[in-house]
Amino acid sequence: LCHYGRRDYSAVRINEIMASNNSTYPDETGAFSDWIELHNTGDTPVPLGGLFLTDNLDNPTKWRIATGITMPPGDYLLFWADDDGTQGPYHTNFKLDQYGEAVALFAADGVTLIDFVVFGDQKRDVSYGRSPDGSAAWGFLATPTPQSANSALQTP
Repeated sequence: LCHYGRRDYSAVRINEIMASNNSTYPDETGAFSDWIELHNTGDTPVPLGGLFLTDNLDNPTKWRIATGITMPPGDYLLFWADDDGTQGPYHTNFKLDQYGEAVALFAADGVTLIDFVVFGDQKRDVSYGRSPDGSAAWGFLATPTPQSANSALQTP
């Protein structure tokens, strides 16, 4: 906890996204949906319930993460960007645009930006992420790595 009882979310990073998942990694129903991976780079658990994920920086409270979802230290957590919240607490109410947009994580106040990435055109079945995990370097990954450590960036 930070000062005045505020939680410190600085260890949580948007770590990898896939905006054109045609045959790479299915959700629990077998559907190949877009996904967003968060990574806890810290050494303490981080409760995510009440935070917001969005694909629109002008609408920071687009989708609220369900109460009770916590990330253990060093863990990776996948959210399905499939615009189908009826499938459970890990399915958002938006999809990712394979031609580019932003993904952001906001604090429960709906104002404080925790992390974001702006991306351009995406390649089918190729993920876009940080390498090494949690770093500032973004690019297409040599191999998609949902819920695990990211691979090296593709070489041009």
